[in-house]
Parts: sequence; structure tokens; C-alpha cells
Amino acid sequence: MLLMLAALLALQSVGTNAAGAKDPAANPPGANAPSAPQARPATCAVVEIRSDRDRHDRYRFSATRILELRFETRLSGSPKREHTLRLRLNTPSGFLYQVLAVPVEAGRNGLRSVEARLPVAGTSIMASGLYGRWTVVPQLDDSSEPCGPGRHFVIRP
Repeated sequence: MLLMLAALLALQSVGTNAAGAKDPAANPPGANAPSAPQARPATCAVVEIRSDRDRHDRYRFSATRILELRFETRLSGSPKREHTLRLRLNTPSGFLYQVLAVPVEAGRNGLRSVEARLPVAGTSIMASGLYGRWTVVPQLDDSSEPCGPGRHFVIRP
């Protein structure tokens, strides 16, 4: 059994060397490199988290007193095409709860704001007691990297 494994590894390395010995002009450097990044706003940041009723403490909300939360996000730069802002909402235990997607228009210069809403009343937030410190992280399009810093907020009973 061990002898068979050694033979397979030897054949694999010979096959890799043979494939690597192909004509370099057939596959020029950078041919398999990721495509150039798309034009996108330089930064984005969740600047305001508010509810429809709770206005006392900006980042602490009572689930029994509000219907929804509103996330205002500002984007800077001038996109050449339409984008989708995605707000990733993570529960207090760090699990992804929901992704809110909001379209961003192309061709508008300077700072602009977009708003996304998260229902709270009558949702699994209340039914499952998902109370504690949440995190919202902004991302642009399908990027795995945030386009700005995350923001924390608290949902309490």
C-alpha cells in the first residue's frame, strides 16, 4: 500500500514537471491572474443606525418598542457603473443573520447616502431572543472585503 502511494506521488510530480515544461508563450505571465478590480467608491461607512421610535440612545434599541432598524450608509467616490451595497448583519454570537442589499446608482459624484431597513418586531430576533451586541459590516458588490469599518449596536428585550 505504501509502495503504491509513493508511485502515485512520483507520477504526479513527473506530470506536473511535464506540464510546466510547456511553451511559456502559450500561457503568458498574468494570463490566469484575477481580472482588474472594478471601479468602485473609495470608501463606505455605516454612519447612522436608528429606529422608527427609539431615539434616546443611538446604538441601543429595545426590540419590544421598535418595528425596524434603519442603517444609513455613506459612500464616497464616483462609480462608473451601478453597484450593490451589502450590509452583513451578524448576531451577538457572531453568526450571519441576514444580508441587506441596496442598489447604488452610477454617475453621482461626491458623498451620497443609501438606507437599508431591518425588521425587528415579529421576527426571529424576538422569537429566538437574539439580544446583545450586533455588528453590521458594509461590503460592495460581491467583494469578500468590507468597503468600510463595521459598526456595533445593541438589541435588548
